[in-house]
Amino acid sequence: MLLFKKFILRFVAQERVRACVTVLGIALGIAVVISIRMANAGSLRGFETAIETVSGKTSLEILSSGPGLDEMRLADLSWLNQFGQMSPLVDGAAFFTDSTGSNEVLRVLGVDILRDRSFREYHLLEFERQQREPTAQEFLALLMDPQSVIMTEKFAARNGIKIGSAVRMTLGDRIQTFVVRGLLRNEGPARVLDGNFLLMDIAAAQLALDHLGVVDRLEIMLLPNSSIDGVEQAIQARLPAGLQVQRPARRGHQVEKMLEAFHFNLSALSYIALLVGLFLIYNTVSISVISRRREIGILRALGVTRAAVARLFLLEAGALAATGCVLGLPLGRLLAFGAMRITATTVSTLYIATAAQPDALDWNYLLLAFAVGVPLALIAATVPALEAARVPPVAAMHGSDLPQSRFRLPLPSLLFSISLFALAGWLSTLKPLSGKPIFGYCAAVAIVFGAAFLSPSVLLGLGRFGARPLFSLFKVEGKLAVANLTGAIPRIAISVAALAVSLSMMVAIAVMIGSFRETLIYWVEQTLQADLYVRPATRSNPSVNASISPEVVAVIQGHGSVEAVDRFRNFDIPYEDGLITLGAGDLPVLLKHGRLLMKEPAGRLGAARAAIGQDAVLISESFSIKFNKHPGDEVWLPLPSGSRSFRIVAVYYDYSSDRGVVVMDRSTFVRYFGEIPPSSLAVFLRAGVSPEGVRSDILRSLEGKHRIFIHTNASLRSEVLRIFDSTFAITYALELIAIFVAILGVASTLFTLILERKRELALLRMVGADRRQVRKMVVIEALLLGGVSQFIGVGVGLLLSLVLIYVINVQSFGWTIQFHLPLSFLIQSSLLILGATVLAGLFPARQAIRMHAVEQLAEE
Repeated sequence: MLLFKKFILRFVAQERVRACVTVLGIALGIAVVISIRMANAGSLRGFETAIETVSGKTSLEILSSGPGLDEMRLADLSWLNQFGQMSPLVDGAAFFTDSTGSNEVLRVLGVDILRDRSFREYHLLEFERQQREPTAQEFLALLMDPQSVIMTEKFAARNGIKIGSAVRMTLGDRIQTFVVRGLLRNEGPARVLDGNFLLMDIAAAQLALDHLGVVDRLEIMLLPNSSIDGVEQAIQARLPAGLQVQRPARRGHQVEKMLEAFHFNLSALSYIALLVGLFLIYNTVSISVISRRREIGILRALGVTRAAVARLFLLEAGALAATGCVLGLPLGRLLAFGAMRITATTVSTLYIATAAQPDALDWNYLLLAFAVGVPLALIAATVPALEAARVPPVAAMHGSDLPQSRFRLPLPSLLFSISLFALAGWLSTLKPLSGKPIFGYCAAVAIVFGAAFLSPSVLLGLGRFGARPLFSLFKVEGKLAVANLTGAIPRIAISVAALAVSLSMMVAIAVMIGSFRETLIYWVEQTLQADLYVRPATRSNPSVNASISPEVVAVIQGHGSVEAVDRFRNFDIPYEDGLITLGAGDLPVLLKHGRLLMKEPAGRLGAARAAIGQDAVLISESFSIKFNKHPGDEVWLPLPSGSRSFRIVAVYYDYSSDRGVVVMDRSTFVRYFGEIPPSSLAVFLRAGVSPEGVRSDILRSLEGKHRIFIHTNASLRSEVLRIFDSTFAITYALELIAIFVAILGVASTLFTLILERKRELALLRMVGADRRQVRKMVVIEALLLGGVSQFIGVGVGLLLSLVLIYVINVQSFGWTIQFHLPLSFLIQSSLLILGATVLAGLFPARQAIRMHAVEQLAEE
């Protein structure tokens, strides 16, 4: 321990800047990993908490394979009473606009209060002031009026609402007025969505939500000491066709399955920043070994064993990593709030509505940070630590052991780099494991390390072929800069590798996102042919089961400028171990006025004609890839009357959902599900009509009665791109952090080189080099580091983008993306990186010009 304190800690204290940069790099890497994990856990926990709090004491629930359970079937399920108590439930959403014009969505629960009080606890504020619970009759009296609601104290206080206040809200697409009859304390179901909860009588909720004759589920609270596994099996065996029993937690599991790929990819990207931080550890320990070879030789001569020397440098890496982990935890907590905000739009739009917060820091995150950061840092430091252990004592003390010599012919490094690229190519051909692109990410890691081992060869090439051009461009300072970097390849190769890895990931993600965006634009232009698109105000995400009223459909269809309307209905259904979307549209209208971009049969929209009125369906590309289904195959779908087989007639490109979509003709849908209001409309106008004018006419005719969102074709395309851009915003944030960490490494490397080249700099000053020339030389070195890193990063990034586009993206989401090279972005980012590395070189240059030649030579 004394040797570690004197030999390692004293040196680290002397090199505070280098140590601080390394610790900051590790801290940022750990923070990114922790923040993404917290954000992912927060998204799921918010939804799962909502399920738990709303479910209360519910043990099992009965659901129908459709948009609801017919009330007429409840009488046939009376035998369920032998297993426990039953309570039907209606679940929906309301849209509220506050005094500032901001919109809020409330969770609406319609219950039979006489049955439901056994399942959930509702603490009414006004009765608590009387220090008693309301009787069932008192509670029922509050909700007797169909316009009566009970809301939470938290929401009411936030919006200045009191008991007896009248509030206007939109349920589905209808604007309705309700009277607040009570306030719930912030407990139980009242905690859902941060207090955005509304309680209604079940009959009133059915009327308000346009769910007449339908309940969303039938909940069961089992008798005491019942075996939930045995009861679940017994109930499922007796349930009629089209009904299924499940535990409430399974809805959370199904959502988790949908979010799995999204969160897995975010987590994988988060480790890139940590990887760059580990390059800094390697760099730091390597520089420590190289700059202290004479001291290591003295230790070896005094009898210190090779193992002891290696342990000293491993302990240095462990100490730096441990410090970075400790600092990274609170920083990760702060970053988690930003990650939650960035991913909230994507999660709410594509998956679920949730009001989650990142986890609080606990021992699990502390263990995760140290379990990830410290072992990886020790691995990163193993090679330089072993190099320190192999230092020959006598040669090191005389300064004749020069580690640079082994890098003059980096053929093994080059061959290993090529081998890693070849391995990545083979891994890219393998299939996913459990639906995850494991081998795709292994291929990406192989490419990343291939880039790292490529850096010495590129630096050597710079020395051989770059001296003359740089002399012509920058005169003698350029030639000296090249010579300095070439002579220090062992010390700068890792910094170049770290920056190149970050840049390659940035390039790869930019190419992938740019390609996806261009593909999406083409898909939107080819697919979105309607002039207007209509949806209810409350249907802001797939988890809300809202529909468009027949009155609204009639107004739109009756407008003189409307030529045709495609009524589309979609909802989630269970398929295998997850959820898919089942949709139904007017295929004759689509064939005449609209368009789908077909994958199989290639380009033939007419293939959809075979599904009109038949037991046949179209499937999205993501469904086709995930479940290996193609035209001519059969797909079994759960229906209210039981599972039924449908023939697949076509596969179409779809980028609106990654869960998989199955579409049938509306006439087929009505035959199996009955006449159900649509959830969205595609409106085709007559030629020469202004879409904005028709939109205004429709909204005026519905004003005060119904609230719908109408997008024109142009505005919907803008909205699609806005959601897309917000979805990928976090990937740019992750890469900017990684690049920042790598640039810290460049500054640290140059600073260390300056300290090690004191004698050379002193000699330069003695032979007449002025301060300006020294500063220029160091800045050119920084520019060359950035240029070499950018050269490697762009080339390797293009390879990575192919893996992201054609392997990881396809296996994760089932989307085919056309390759697009964003030249303008690559040019701008290259200039930005070069400028950033030049700025990173200013501080080391300042240190260089402060060195006094006479003092330095006098010391020697």
